[in-house]
Amino acid sequence: MIPRTAATTLRSRPFRRGFLLLSLLGAGVALSVPALPARPLPGIPVFTYSHPARHMPPALPGEAVVLTVESGSLRKPLTLRQLKSLPAVRYRTNHMQLHQDYTYEGVALRDLAILGGFSGQNLRIAAANGFASTILASDYMNYPIMLAYSADGNPIPTLKKGPLTVVLPARPERFHEGTYSAAWVWFAERITPVP
Repeated sequence: MIPRTAATTLRSRPFRRGFLLLSLLGAGVALSVPALPARPLPGIPVFTYSHPARHMPPALPGEAVVLTVESGSLRKPLTLRQLKSLPAVRYRTNHMQLHQDYTYEGVALRDLAILGGFSGQNLRIAAANGFASTILASDYMNYPIMLAYSADGNPIPTLKKGPLTVVLPARPERFHEGTYSAAWVWFAERITPVP
């Protein structure tokens, strides 16, 4: 459990990377990642979260795994309930392939990389249909690129690229140009560091 003073701080200010690790550890999540500083590293921006980390519930018998975060011997399968217990970012952006604006909510890729113990490395996002794409560390470490699980407050249907889809913020504008079209991974199911 996070001490009352720390919990108050987490609710009243944007998270810092070290607070994320502490809150995950306090929630009983076993992590085999190096300790992170309580303050952000120089040059690494602070993200604003729509909610902090919550207690991660255990998977229920028969509950579907929606995402696996994997690196070497670490394999962390997550159900949708567990994914939603991680800190969430929320913002409105235009989906590059759907050409529609949505307010997406999900987990920042930076936080999933921290969970997997490979933050700062390029990520490989694999989809259920066999597609895979690389997200550069310089992008996900500095911008709140997310793995979204809701759009306009609702689960993302398959026809809208769900249930999990990688979403990029409206800025910088380069995220919405053709060179970034492969970064908008639909039907995402696995995150690993690039080998």
